[in-house]
Amino acid sequence: MGATDRITELIKTMQEREIGEVLDFAEFLIAKRDREQADAWATFDKHAGTWSGKFNREDCYDRKVLR
Repeated sequence: MGATDRITELIKTMQEREIGEVLDFAEFLIAKRDREQADAWATFDKHAGTWSGKFNREDCYDRKVLR
């Protein structure tokens, strides 16, 4: 039995108030996922286009943390 079938069976045994709580929690999880995806895209957009495309390997070794 898959998760969807199990949830369906459980909901059939619940009272309306309990089903409302399950619905609230499911909506919370979806909103959380959407918010996390939006944050990831915002970070991407913030840094998009900042790399010039030029790479000089020698510049990688001339940093203070490597000295």
